[in-house]
Amino acid sequence: MRRTSSLRLGAAFVAALVAPTTAEACTISVTSVAFGTYDTLSPTADDGTGALTVACHPSVSAPIVTIEAGLSGSIVGRQMYSGATPLGYNLYSDAAHAILWGNGVVGAAVTLTGGVVSGGQRRFNRTIYGRIPALQNVGTGVYSDTLVITVTF
Repeated sequence: MRRTSSLRLGAAFVAALVAPTTAEACTISVTSVAFGTYDTLSPTADDGTGALTVACHPSVSAPIVTIEAGLSGSIVGRQMYSGATPLGYNLYSDAAHAILWGNGVVGAAVTLTGGVVSGGQRRFNRTIYGRIPALQNVGTGVYSDTLVITVTF
């Protein structure tokens, strides 16, 4: 049986916990991807990392994690916004920024394996890699996006 838990978050991830509804439920927690200050004149992309923790019943061995498009409506062209001003970025499942983390149709769905059983739960920890491409001409501001993470188990 496939079950899902979802979490709405931001690029400066606003994490909320999804409460379990069955003994085999999973909960999700996220630490924001920290991009720091973006230099519009730098020829180098701005990279950051965040953290994803999925805690499930010990019988759950390989949950699948997807991340939806966000406010831009595009996984390939995710954008954060400061007011109406967009700043392109994306999320990846690998440090080389080669595997776009998406919903399995566009970008990869990520299967978590292993995990550590402790305190009656199996915990899976995964790094979320973020990248803002270089040389985007944007103004000063606080940029954010709202995304949904779904765990299927």
